[in-house]
Amino acid sequence: MKIVPTIVALSFLLLLPVTTKAQHENQAYLPLTSRELSKKFAVTYVGTLGHGRPGYFEDISDKSLPTKLNIGPSGANVDMTNDDILIISGKDKRGRDWSVQPPVSAVDDACRFYEADLDRNGIHDAVLIFPTGGNGLAPTNHILTITFDEQGRPVTFEADGYFQESDGKIFDLVDLDRNGRADLIYMNFSDGYWITNIYEIRNARWRRISGRHGNRSYPLYTRFTIRENHKLTVPKRGRHPVAADFSNASPRLTGTLVSYQWDKVNSWNELSLRVKDKQGNIMIGKPETWRASFVVVLDSAEGRKILFFQTEDQSMKPVLDQIIAKRCEVALFGQSSAGELSPEIVWASVK
Repeated sequence: MKIVPTIVALSFLLLLPVTTKAQHENQAYLPLTSRELSKKFAVTYVGTLGHGRPGYFEDISDKSLPTKLNIGPSGANVDMTNDDILIISGKDKRGRDWSVQPPVSAVDDACRFYEADLDRNGIHDAVLIFPTGGNGLAPTNHILTITFDEQGRPVTFEADGYFQESDGKIFDLVDLDRNGRADLIYMNFSDGYWITNIYEIRNARWRRISGRHGNRSYPLYTRFTIRENHKLTVPKRGRHPVAADFSNASPRLTGTLVSYQWDKVNSWNELSLRVKDKQGNIMIGKPETWRASFVVVLDSAEGRKILFFQTEDQSMKPVLDQIIAKRCEVALFGQSSAGELSPEIVWASVK
């Protein structure tokens, strides 16, 4: 599916004149200085999978993606199934299998791959950028990182935003505190304000900064105006701008998955998860699967399997059924929307 609900939330902005292209609109409200923005984190472009991109993107020079990537402890293979499903796979430090199945939208248009050691742990990681398919001022790109933990197994992070590539660099990947690890600038629009958050990576996992980082305290707010505006402000009384939290460093809930259900809502399959916490309470989690960032991880002694999805599909059902049947402990990470449990990651540990 190419058009996402974010477009509806931002569609009223289309009535206002803008002075920049849609994919650069967030930069018109970015409160960071040119000196801060000059601290780009170095990445290496390795190739592109797929063809074409929405017309509002600037021309970017592409080359074919190799079938072998220099990521993980011993490299990784890139394969496409007969159903056009992308699978990235390899071996951990003990020779156990791992695989990552990105969302189907990753190959709808051109998906560009980069390599870098994002967390400075000596293992190369992957960064994928691909269009959302959104129109107007909706987020234009997904960023998906595949990092590797102390076992040499993958950990994924994905967010939709206005991420921009230029001259072999990713505008939004920086190193604000010069510690050799990547920081990600993430901006979103909410209740009349642009919100700037910073995500920091350590030990393969990203966390959203709340408070001091570098020379600033996050999050930062700028007021949406007809003309570009970089002036910091504080939201007025009665305003409640919010941002999704894509952090995968600390779980928000642990327990066991009791059941799941897909409901047809506005022609979209929405997933509901019933999770029993350690106190025996039943909690209902509703991932925002339309973002294409929701993921289920199946982690065992034999290996690790990571599955993204946007809608109900046959590959996800057996994994969820296995998690329930084996009474796996699950950890829920991230929070897509305020006011309800809306995890970005369901991490299941199989004994």
